[in-house]
Amino acid sequence: MRLIYLSVFLGFLLVSKGWAQDVYYEPGQTHIPGTYDFLLKNGTTIRGQFVRRDSASYLIRTKKDGDQLLSVNSIIRADLVGGTLRSGPDFPNGFPFRLFVMPTAYMPEKKSLYFQSSYVLFSRLDVGFTKNFSMGTTFQTLNPSNFHTFSAKYGVKVTPRMQAALNIQYIGIRLNERLLTKLGLAQGIVTVGDAERNITVGAGVTFSQRGIASSGVMTIGYVRKLTPDLTFINQNNILIGEAIEPQFTYLAGLSSAGLRFNRRRHAFDTALLLPIYSSNGLIRTSPLPYLSYQVRIGK
Repeated sequence: MRLIYLSVFLGFLLVSKGWAQDVYYEPGQTHIPGTYDFLLKNGTTIRGQFVRRDSASYLIRTKKDGDQLLSVNSIIRADLVGGTLRSGPDFPNGFPFRLFVMPTAYMPEKKSLYFQSSYVLFSRLDVGFTKNFSMGTTFQTLNPSNFHTFSAKYGVKVTPRMQAALNIQYIGIRLNERLLTKLGLAQGIVTVGDAERNITVGAGVTFSQRGIASSGVMTIGYVRKLTPDLTFINQNNILIGEAIEPQFTYLAGLSSAGLRFNRRRHAFDTALLLPIYSSNGLIRTSPLPYLSYQVRIGK
């Protein structure tokens, strides 16, 4: 069953990769209605909606400067970034370094502090120390001793559209008054695309002192901007080869899909979590709602 589950998500990765390819706007081809980022040869990017074209130029409509005529020869590429152009605000995905509960290979901005609250019960802080290094912590808001994590991430830009990172995390979970389970997570992550449309693939391992929760971990994430202020996010985690006796209940994977409502310095996430777990040899799931608020503190 676990092999089937893994195959489904690997198939999803291949389909998502096809969806995430850049949509190019080229002469002689049917265009897709929507808003595009036009990258020009002089290095500037103009966001606008296609109006009409001829053999030599494109007429686009922008919110800031109205209609503009662009020469075909001046355009390097045009990427579809959202729906139709509108008069409302256009906010980027201000938290590209995070899916819902797992990181991407993007880094938090240097000298910026980020705060996230999930269900109000859990809080997280991320700090960007340099453009390549950040640290973070998650804790139960009212009693951090019951649940807390500490993480460090080092990332580099491999190409203009590819980021790679190593994320190391310590996790402490109190099961009862006397027992505090300590886990570790080390994961390599690669993100391909840009902040508003990308695919993330991660592979790593969890480990503990007694090995009772050791397993391989695979992460597959997909991000796509739908409108100027709305981003779709899909996150899938698969645990492989758990060192746990079959009669115990254990988590085998976690799938989630939802929306991020972007604002200038903060965002609201709402999603449906689908944990996949095994109990007495049977695969089960229990859908859970997910809500979080995050804000950037600093420049």
